[in-house]
Amino acid sequence: MVQENWAEGPRPSFFGQLRGQRDGVGASPKSRNTTAAPSDDAETAWAQPLDEAAAESEESLLLRKEREAYVNGQFSKTFALDYGLRQVLALCVTLVLAAIFWRYVPAVELAAWLALRAAVGGWRLLRSTRHRRHPLTGPAQQAYSRQMTAMAALSGMVLGTSVLLFFGRIPASLQFACWLILAVAVTLPIHSLAFDPPRVTAYVNGLFATVLACVLFRILGPHTGLSHDMEHRHYESWFLAFPVVQWVLVLFVARRVQSNARTNFELEFYKQALIDTLADRQREAEEAVRIKNRFIATAAHDMRQPVVALSLFAEHLKEVPSDQEIVLPKVLRAAAAVGRLFESLFDLARMDNEQLQPRAERMDIAEVMRDLRDQFESLARSRGVTLRMRTVQRRLTSDPMLVRRLIGNIVSNAIKYTEPGRKVLISARHRGRHVAVEVWDQGFGIEPGELRKIFTEFYKVQGPSENHEGLGLGLSIVARLAHALHARVSVRSRPGHGTVFRLLLEADQPGAPRALVMPPPGAG
Repeated sequence: MVQENWAEGPRPSFFGQLRGQRDGVGASPKSRNTTAAPSDDAETAWAQPLDEAAAESEESLLLRKEREAYVNGQFSKTFALDYGLRQVLALCVTLVLAAIFWRYVPAVELAAWLALRAAVGGWRLLRSTRHRRHPLTGPAQQAYSRQMTAMAALSGMVLGTSVLLFFGRIPASLQFACWLILAVAVTLPIHSLAFDPPRVTAYVNGLFATVLACVLFRILGPHTGLSHDMEHRHYESWFLAFPVVQWVLVLFVARRVQSNARTNFELEFYKQALIDTLADRQREAEEAVRIKNRFIATAAHDMRQPVVALSLFAEHLKEVPSDQEIVLPKVLRAAAAVGRLFESLFDLARMDNEQLQPRAERMDIAEVMRDLRDQFESLARSRGVTLRMRTVQRRLTSDPMLVRRLIGNIVSNAIKYTEPGRKVLISARHRGRHVAVEVWDQGFGIEPGELRKIFTEFYKVQGPSENHEGLGLGLSIVARLAHALHARVSVRSRPGHGTVFRLLLEADQPGAPRALVMPPPGAG
């Protein structure tokens, strides 16, 4: 059975523009079976083209995703870059506060606070070190981020509990020093902490919420004596507003730092994207120049041969007029070769300028296949290639001339790249509401890396024995004709075995087709 899983050929939204191509490997006809069927090999897929608005929207969405990935990556890199400095700062803050508390705070309370600071800091250091050595992805990375955010909040809360140890318990000058140290501990690293918004928010909120809670506890709690001090204005009541103001300011600064950094990283991303785009455009321009030069060289070569032949034939006829019967057929063949060359170039120009207007007529696919058999039988025989054909009786509405040209270009290509002694199969099959025209060859096949290029102008497949005939316009014209006829082209290939093209044409009325086997020319 024939697989339904076919790779789509190009259907340009504007003639000649191919989009969304992926590489793969395809199937080919069996080496000794004239009714070859596709194998189950993998294939090369061609994505359906999009209209301009949809393509632009998809490209914009992809660019935004790439930008966000770049910005998040820079945030993570910057956050991790200053991790060691933040740990050193946390250690210094802890040691300085412990030195201040030493003479005024009971040893048990100070030891408990130091143990909490060491436990939380040690756990965070261990987890961060392990994460740097063994990076996580997916759900594991998300779980790690949640854990570190929770530990940041806990670290801020433990630091905030230091207020219980000094507020109202040590000299006022040292209390001022402790408040200053806490301000430095939360403000100084904010420029690196801001690159992880959840973590910095959790840390700052945990710290200042705990500070306020501890201050209120020390003021309102029993046996603290601070309520008496507040009454005698040893502590101003508006002093409680200081932590709140700093809380708001720190969060504001963190958001500003993050916003400015995001803007800078986005500018870096777009700058690099612009540089990459310019480099791509330069490569494309250089490739276009190479293609143009190759085209000029090939066109000059292909034109020169028949033109030189015509000149030689004309000189020979001038000298030996009696050889007209021998020379004139050669003159006609040389003139026809030049005519075909210019016809291909003119067709390409008309299609690119959207001047090709199909004329819809009722036609029978069996008649088209019969004409193609008659047209290419002599060419195949002259090259030592066996041409086989199977078809169905099926009517459709399309442009008969363009359909013949479309299929004929594929058949001509198949014969050209098939070695003598091998076979080419042309078949028309019923496929639901469509007629599937398939062209199988037993050539050397097409490599996956070249399948994405075969429908472009002036491209010729590089094989074990490269065929230098033609300009490489045949399949480019096929892509344009298929677009003009609203047909679908599919291609599959397996290097070393051959290639198969499928053309899907919409039929008029689906019915029970009657299979026809075309007899060889001359049969009764």
